[in-house]
Amino acid sequence: MTKLLSFQRLNTAQTRQGGCLQTLRLVFPIPDIALTTRKILHAADIHLDSPLKKLDRYDSAPSQRIRRASRRALENMTALAIDEDVDLVVIAGDLYDGDWPDQNTGLAFVKEAAKLVTAGIPVLVIRGNHDAANQMTASLPLPKNPDGSDIFLQTGKAESRFLEDIGVAVHGQSFRSRAEKSNLAAKYPDAVAGMFNLGMLHTGLEGATSHAHYAPCTPAGLTEKGYDYWALGHIHVRGDHQIEGGPPIVFSGNLQGRHIGEQGPKGCVLIEVDARNRCRYDFHPLDVLRWHECVIDAGPMQDRDEILDAYQSWLAEQIDACDGRLLVARVRLTGQSSLHAALHQNTEWIRAELQAISVAAGNEQVWLEDVKIRTVMPTDQKISLDFDGPLESLESVLNALRNDPSLASLVEQELSGLSKKLPKELKGDEDQAAFPFGDHQWVAGLVESAAADVVGRLQHDESTAAATGAKK
Repeated sequence: MTKLLSFQRLNTAQTRQGGCLQTLRLVFPIPDIALTTRKILHAADIHLDSPLKKLDRYDSAPSQRIRRASRRALENMTALAIDEDVDLVVIAGDLYDGDWPDQNTGLAFVKEAAKLVTAGIPVLVIRGNHDAANQMTASLPLPKNPDGSDIFLQTGKAESRFLEDIGVAVHGQSFRSRAEKSNLAAKYPDAVAGMFNLGMLHTGLEGATSHAHYAPCTPAGLTEKGYDYWALGHIHVRGDHQIEGGPPIVFSGNLQGRHIGEQGPKGCVLIEVDARNRCRYDFHPLDVLRWHECVIDAGPMQDRDEILDAYQSWLAEQIDACDGRLLVARVRLTGQSSLHAALHQNTEWIRAELQAISVAAGNEQVWLEDVKIRTVMPTDQKISLDFDGPLESLESVLNALRNDPSLASLVEQELSGLSKKLPKELKGDEDQAAFPFGDHQWVAGLVESAAADVVGRLQHDESTAAATGAKK
């Protein structure tokens, strides 16, 4: 039998050219063994114990179930790897979400890594922007892989790991700092002939997303490396950016959605490699809760019961699809609606009704996270002649505001005093802040809500009675 060179011997097959460490392109004879199908689990962006803001603002929120979701998803990943008897687990960055609040976060990963290693499954991890070397001050001793190698790939330069018993070469590099702006993949080693070459990279992938472009590169550039599969991390939306004739270039997405911006099934990718190093892959959901937004067009609806019925029907479908997972729902009411004024005036009422449906239908499987009323007044709805003076003036002012490009700045200026008095936890990031001034939809909704309240006070019309269920 001709044996493949070991990882240690391969590392010596390097030379320095121009002051840079260069890895020689090595051609190995295929070992005299029959390689059957090999399995590799590709995960990324676990963000273990990621802080979930604003939960404490809701008395009914299942806070502990949501906060522990990332750990339970990681446990599901470990169980899947063992049940499927995979040959390798790769995690393409952002295992952590920054420095740990306490050692329990690190211990949670140590526990799962130990399970995998005990089962004979090697684990390879690269650091991303959230767990870059300079972001982490806490650390715990990690178990070694079955061959004695470290779990984390190094920073500063690309590294190759060779799993000779399964004919797999893994190439990757951890982030040294959070804002990694150079094209790391450009300096990755050449593919090794006779082996299945897998590249690990945490990247924004130019042209694929508006996400921060850390470690920028292109699908064409990755394809030119000649690898058989690219395991990417950083983008939380699952997708393959393969170009014609090239290898899969796959974002597995994150393991567990953390907020309403990360909707739908989340999990990992299971890769199957045949004896000729051709691969196919399938998505496997691992999440323990799912975020979904229910968008209801209130335009054609005449009373509140139609809104409630629409939500109830949507909810029944989602509960079935969630397969026992916790469903975290947000309702967004849209459209030009005759109920516009009444809905804005009775936000707490409509929220309570929808929450009651969630509790009754969900059997503790549903939590209504929020209700967003984004309706507008129908353009053809005429205002009563008795009030055309003040209401016509109000509509003129509103139209001026709606078309004012500095609307967000005006609102921020008006609320600056109140904003400064908010506790720190309510200021937060843009997507979690109590006053997200950069969110144009939020700003527009604020104006429409205030306008609806004024209109409702001036005009007691039939839409208010219909939406509130009041008798005339």
